[in-house]
Amino acid sequence: MCNEESFTWLESEKEVAENSHIVVLGVTPQKVDAALENLKGVKIECLLTIVTGVPISHYQEVLGSDVPVIRAMPNTPLQIAEGATALCMSANASADDYDFVYSLFSSMGIARTIPEDKMSEIIAVNGSTPAYFYYFIDVMMKDAMAHGIEEESARALLVQTMIGSGELLMKNKTTPIEDFVNEVCSPGGTTIEAVNVMKQDDALAKVLKEANAKCIKRAEELGGK
Repeated sequence: MCNEESFTWLESEKEVAENSHIVVLGVTPQKVDAALENLKGVKIECLLTIVTGVPISHYQEVLGSDVPVIRAMPNTPLQIAEGATALCMSANASADDYDFVYSLFSSMGIARTIPEDKMSEIIAVNGSTPAYFYYFIDVMMKDAMAHGIEEESARALLVQTMIGSGELLMKNKTTPIEDFVNEVCSPGGTTIEAVNVMKQDDALAKVLKEANAKCIKRAEELGGK
């Protein structure tokens, strides 16, 4: 049996919206108003927006208060079906549409529903944090190389350690994370020496809190708050 695919060529954003049940809007916050301008006057059955910071109220102010809106904040591991996506919806969005969108993102990792007033804060939980992890690995890898360890081996071992640690946390969801830290930190051993440096004067916690605060502030600025 031959499976055939067909495609329809549409000339404009309005044509796409008019021929779609769920319209997906994925642009940078700086371009959202230009994109919405092209959708004015179209009866939109459901708008799924993947735009940082812009609240539901803004879409409804531009397109009409009757437009149902679902907001999504995914992250880049979605590319390999290991994403983490935060979702919220307007009061007039249908349960069926929301369930479909929730299932869609869940099929590419995990999804969670959060209050809309936390959609800026959630960026520092799942949206931006892949970059935090990549930067941490990069710093650790370069330090390993400075100690004479070959780059490929350092990268492979660090990446697998992160994957394995994450899997261990996933398989033990009710165990306090502090217990995993203590499991590796044997009294008088090597790891506790490293962790004590990170904990000294709350150094690492302070850096992360400041980074998150600036991340959230920028999301609010982009959303026009």
